[in-house]
Amino acid sequence: MNLETLKRFLKNSNGYVTTKEIEHLGISKTKIPQLIKAKVLRKVSYGIYIDNDLVEDEYFLLQKRFINTIFSYNTAFHLLNLSERPPYELDVTRISGSSNIKNINCHYVKKSKINIGVIEIMSPYGNPIKIYNAERCICDMLKNPNEYDIELYNKILNNYFKSDEKDLIKLDEYAKIFNVYEKLTTIIEVLMK
Repeated sequence: MNLETLKRFLKNSNGYVTTKEIEHLGISKTKIPQLIKAKVLRKVSYGIYIDNDLVEDEYFLLQKRFINTIFSYNTAFHLLNLSERPPYELDVTRISGSSNIKNINCHYVKKSKINIGVIEIMSPYGNPIKIYNAERCICDMLKNPNEYDIELYNKILNNYFKSDEKDLIKLDEYAKIFNVYEKLTTIIEVLMK
């Protein structure tokens, strides 16, 4: 078993490795229990392991387990610093027809719209994760206002429109794609008074 190759791989993959990747490194999957016993690896999910010295990153792990899963809604607003309120549960958006994820608030969109507004940021643990940008999140919020209490809804809008990083051209473009253009123009009129 080539332990140094595995350690190099872990260093280059944010500390995570799958059973398939272990086998690609030339290590038999029957050796995994030995790696766990030797405290080289720790199992974090079915077929996914982490460097035993690292703290598990629920954000990174979720996206490693479920492809085409993008952090959205309250989770994205919190990660983008547009809301101080941490989400009660993680919010993600997935392709329509995908299965639910236990203990995760899943939203669904057509495959043609899943990648609109996706950006990559660092998770609170320092690993790269995919979330929707502020403009996409604002459109999702306008489309589904019942997901938010009125205080949070207004706070997010105020934070966004005060932000130096807002992109009103992109917001306008997304509002047309997600059929919330009229709602958006009404809000802009009110906020600009």
